[in-house]
Amino acid sequence: MPLNSQALPDYERHLLAAMAFFLGRDSDAQARACLCMYLRQAEPRIMAQVRYYAHQISTQTGKQIEAYDLLQMIVESPEAVAAALPHLGRVHDDDQPDVFS
Repeated sequence: MPLNSQALPDYERHLLAAMAFFLGRDSDAQARACLCMYLRQAEPRIMAQVRYYAHQISTQTGKQIEAYDLLQMIVESPEAVAAALPHLGRVHDDDQPDVFS
């Protein structure tokens, strides 16, 4: 997935430009670094949610699914996971614009 740092909201784009400047990186490379750092810091929270939903699917189907198996399913077939979790709420409604879309 290519990142386009120019597509960021104005304030965040300026902060990213400053960070990239001080670290001697171009903005797109710095955006990738920031995203990686955020994901690594958020990994415990993200994986707790993945474990929770793996448990929900296991309970519904009677077949044990491990968190990392569900994580791989999300990457490979998000539609199948959405079908297995039909009542999963979304933070961002598909009908509403998202500033990051």
